[in-house]
Amino acid sequence: MNQFALMGTLSALAVGIFVGVQGIFAARMSMADNAISTGLVILIAGGLLGAFFLTLLYPTGNFTVAPLDMSRIGLSLIGGLAGVVIVTGSAYAFGHVSPAAAVPLIIFGQMALALLADNFGWTGQEPQPIDMRRIGGLVMLAGAIWLLLPKND
Repeated sequence: MNQFALMGTLSALAVGIFVGVQGIFAARMSMADNAISTGLVILIAGGLLGAFFLTLLYPTGNFTVAPLDMSRIGLSLIGGLAGVVIVTGSAYAFGHVSPAAAVPLIIFGQMALALLADNFGWTGQEPQPIDMRRIGGLVMLAGAIWLLLPKND
């Protein structure tokens, strides 16, 4: 594995850990009110932290941002809306299923969408067709989810 792929792998693992941490914290917070307000509070806090880190990284304010055309603004708004759904849905799922089941369910949704993105080349990379091996991976993940779901005795 080359260094570029290794860094991508480590980054993906770190993101997975932080998705789990965020889901657990959001579930705990949503017990006080509800998942929707918890999700919005977390996103506002994340935005404030992002602004804080920008001031630390660029104390003079000299940083460049690519020009904002309508497509970038639209994609940013859709991404922001996706963030609301992700945080709110995680808070709800972690609080109602269990973290051990919620995480692979979230990953299953990501994998299904990622297979479509690969197949159609939505990320700008070379399209990779969906084959039986990749479908088998989804089926195996579905089996793991079934084993991890809480059982009612």
